[in-house]
Amino acid sequence: MLVFVMALLVQGGAPALAPPNPRPAFECAEHVTDARARRACLNTLLREAETTLQAAHEQAREDARESDLDSGSMFNAEASLDQAQTVWIQYRDAECARRGSLMFVSDESREEIVLDCQIALDRARAAELLEH
Repeated sequence: MLVFVMALLVQGGAPALAPPNPRPAFECAEHVTDARARRACLNTLLREAETTLQAAHEQAREDARESDLDSGSMFNAEASLDQAQTVWIQYRDAECARRGSLMFVSDESREEIVLDCQIALDRARAAELLEH
């Protein structure tokens, strides 16, 4: 098996391995002993992720408008996108609250878990919107 994998790598038949994207909490690890600075870092990352998500949504909205123009609004692409985004934000908030509620830690630590979750999900949603 190892020989097969090595042959694929040499021939270029397998994608290059890259390190996984770090969790947002790891991006703020330089503040591991300073909870206030760590939360400030996470809040900054959340603002950046929300800005990126908004830009991706606007790009997807432009694509949906073009689709509506091409189809005479037969499929309501823009309205469907907006509805999906509204529901997705509700999902994100509920899912992150769920993840935070599973941890038997302090309120401050749960807040960090929720922030980490929101950042990660916002980033993933922005990438998803830009792909389609």
